[in-house]
Amino acid sequence: MTGTRIKKYVTTLNEIFKSAPSKHEAHYRSGAVLAEMSGDSEFLTQVLAKHLSSPGTLDSRHYPVVSIDIELNSYYGLVANCWIPLPGRETDIATKPIHHHGTMLLTTVTAYGPGYEHWTFQLPARLDEEHDLFSARLIEHAPHPLSHRAFVDAFVAHLPFFPPSLTITFALWSNRTRTSWKDHLKRLPILRGNEARLRDLAVGLKLAGALDLKLVEYFDFYPTCDGFKGMKTRQEYELGPNENYLFSLFHVIQQTGNEKLAKIVEEKLSKGTEGDNRQVVQGLLEDLHHGRLIEGRLSEGHYGLPHANFTRTQLLSALAQQENFRQAETVPGV
Repeated sequence: MTGTRIKKYVTTLNEIFKSAPSKHEAHYRSGAVLAEMSGDSEFLTQVLAKHLSSPGTLDSRHYPVVSIDIELNSYYGLVANCWIPLPGRETDIATKPIHHHGTMLLTTVTAYGPGYEHWTFQLPARLDEEHDLFSARLIEHAPHPLSHRAFVDAFVAHLPFFPPSLTITFALWSNRTRTSWKDHLKRLPILRGNEARLRDLAVGLKLAGALDLKLVEYFDFYPTCDGFKGMKTRQEYELGPNENYLFSLFHVIQQTGNEKLAKIVEEKLSKGTEGDNRQVVQGLLEDLHHGRLIEGRLSEGHYGLPHANFTRTQLLSALAQQENFRQAETVPGV
């Protein structure tokens, strides 16, 4: 199910990415399109409708962010990220480690809700190989409020904090290099969802360079009392139970005023094509119908992790600690 608004914006973005002389220029030109998207409530409704109509949605496992694919092609990817707040509504806690995306470019716009605090850093530099310690120089920390656009360049590390309430962003992704046969190859249906296996195979066959796969050693970092610790192996959030995903999904539907989309869910239930947690889904449909508040959820292990959910104070302390370390190095005889 693809609505007219989705087709309109995707067509415009396709034209931009095919005609722009560089991916950086494509992201710059796409800024106005993302701005228009962020103020178009019907576009968000169609995005949610497409997601609900997609096979298997009601049986999805739970991730802390409800991510909705809008478009994926050889030039770019466009995703709606629905950020669920912490149970205590704290806003000074990180949603994940400081991380970068290698050669990928990101433009993001806040389309719903209050937004969140967003920090960017220069690519962390190694200080101590034995202990995986790095230095991280701050570029900027600023709010990412409603309708605000932010750009994260290749190899720039960034960090979103938890929002005070539901926040939805549209994220536009692309590689920084011009689209080539490699990008078309990666988008073949047989390879979608198998990127990790493809990467392992390519490394074994020494094809990583030819396929332009990201093989950077360290993507994730977190603050410690000694500075910043690099994580050689990414520790992703484990998927939580389907019930928690359903509560977060229905929270998004309710908060954005899209209760009318319940009919898509009801049709799925009537067909029996999905809905392993049928009783939970029916209860949430009743809550929607009667206007009872549905809260989004975070599963156990989606927060409270020291390497991912550190505080702003811990982050500032690590920045100060590494600055003291650099100053000490410059003192003669020390």
